[in-house]
Amino acid sequence: MANFFSQSGRASWQSRLVTLCVLALAGAHCATATPAAQRISTAELLSRAWSGGVIANTAFTPDSDAVTEHAPFFGTLRLTETEMTTEPSAFSPRSVLGRDPKLFPGVAISFFTYKGDLVPFTQDVIRHGSNHRGHSYWDIIVQPGRVWSHADDSGWSRAGFPFALVNSLEGETHNGLATFLYKDGRVSNLRFQIVQQTAPFYIQDHFVAAGLVAATFAPVATNRLSTLKRRYESERADAVPIASWDALAEKVGSAKLANFDGTMRVSDIVLSGLDYQGTFYLKGCPSAGGPLPWCDRARFGVWSATKTLANETALLRLAEKYGPTVFEMKIADYVPEAARHPGWRNVRFEDAINMATGIGNGSTKREPNDASDGYLDASYSKWYAYRSTQEKVAALLKDGSVYPWGPGQVTRYRDQDMFILGVAMDRFLKSKEGPTANIWSMLQKEVFEPIGIHHAPTNRTIEADGGAGQPLMAYGYYPSIGDMVLIARLYQNGGKHGDQQILYAPRIRQLLAGQSARGLPTGEMLLAGQTTYINSFWVTSYVASRDCRMFYPRMIGWGGNIVALMPGGLTGIRLAKSGETKDNSEFETSGMAQVANSLSEFCH
Repeated sequence: MANFFSQSGRASWQSRLVTLCVLALAGAHCATATPAAQRISTAELLSRAWSGGVIANTAFTPDSDAVTEHAPFFGTLRLTETEMTTEPSAFSPRSVLGRDPKLFPGVAISFFTYKGDLVPFTQDVIRHGSNHRGHSYWDIIVQPGRVWSHADDSGWSRAGFPFALVNSLEGETHNGLATFLYKDGRVSNLRFQIVQQTAPFYIQDHFVAAGLVAATFAPVATNRLSTLKRRYESERADAVPIASWDALAEKVGSAKLANFDGTMRVSDIVLSGLDYQGTFYLKGCPSAGGPLPWCDRARFGVWSATKTLANETALLRLAEKYGPTVFEMKIADYVPEAARHPGWRNVRFEDAINMATGIGNGSTKREPNDASDGYLDASYSKWYAYRSTQEKVAALLKDGSVYPWGPGQVTRYRDQDMFILGVAMDRFLKSKEGPTANIWSMLQKEVFEPIGIHHAPTNRTIEADGGAGQPLMAYGYYPSIGDMVLIARLYQNGGKHGDQQILYAPRIRQLLAGQSARGLPTGEMLLAGQTTYINSFWVTSYVASRDCRMFYPRMIGWGGNIVALMPGGLTGIRLAKSGETKDNSEFETSGMAQVANSLSEFCH
């Protein structure tokens, strides 16, 4: 069997497919192609055979010859679990927790159409592999796409949409595109390709994939349709304006934008850009099939940036509702199991959000500190794999020694501390608002929806009774670009949206006070010096002038996922799939700060 990519195909992939590449399973070749040549034929989508491989992403979207769809789509697409063709052909490992990551999940996805958009009923995680359905390892998240038709499609309409393969125990996304035909209650096969991803954990390889999936159509009841359409209309109305990096260069001059991504390897960047004067300027959204369509709608696994986007945001909402005494609440008062462990009896919500519980598996060396000391050890792997809330809580309480310095003194990075804080906040909320209250619903209804975020897919624990589960809170949130921008703007505005104070303002003012360092030392060294950790943020600095050094907080996730809140209300975002580097270049944001300072001087 030939390689998934020919040598010319590999070179084009590494250069982000500057030319449109037609990549076939056997005898792949690259050539500049017209839109018509890139179109997947009706005959191919209706056939059991397929041409194989990753092709240009434009084949999954309307081209210049597209016209309005023949009919709306309203129903459920039922997919058959199918082996994917991948590069590399063999994953490392091939089996993960007894599941097969080379199988595309056999999920059912319900859609409706609205003004030419193909809209899924839900953008939450659709569980498949994590619920032990079929043999695939994967769950899926689906985002809105488009419907259209062509004059030579024999009355069939076309549909295309972006999606992401995920797993409910993890935090990365494997982003792809899919397309199918529909007519008179019938559907074709679904063709898909996976062309980008954020940093993986269990599956060590960065991979691309493609395949053809048998599909059937099932009707659905119409009683929810008007509500779904109204919600989608609101979602589009609240969308963050996104423009190209070239548009920003025309506005401010390209010289001011140089070196934005700093030392980050270009091949590791998933996307990057800057929120400036009410618009997010996107540098690009590269992938193995060329620019990723619908990048503004796609959802990305940002790993530990979840700690701020969700966990800290929820804590600040609780503080605004119930007062700052929330920070002093004891974990053990709301997680009674913790009271049986002496090291946990005095750990506050405040200590957990600062990663300073005084519990861990590292050394007792604190000068200089190494925040990652003891982080990814054998006990972490066991905790990570446990599925239920009870199992995860029991495991984290069992593991970890009590450091001699106690809580609140030294930052030691532990996902477990963020998870148990989420559990404690959820139970605190239930104590105030009743047993049906839960922390994620509060976050959605009282924070996200008011600022314009209408979907908040996140990973949760997997409970034997089929319940919704506890949000992981340490990782597992899947925001869009716009979601990250809106949450960052809420922080930049002191937790206020319009006339409504949503988050606790004094804590945010302290966080954004840029004249001095805040937080506990981490031992992590960047170009500007050692970073500090406070309230789930990693703080670094930028020397804006000889007399002025400004400090700014950043949300950070595994692989180089960064949301940097810089002075002047500017926010830089970079998502990446980098592994660890000796110089911490995946977490370097001096280039972002340099560009932001050139647009709005940090020091006046």
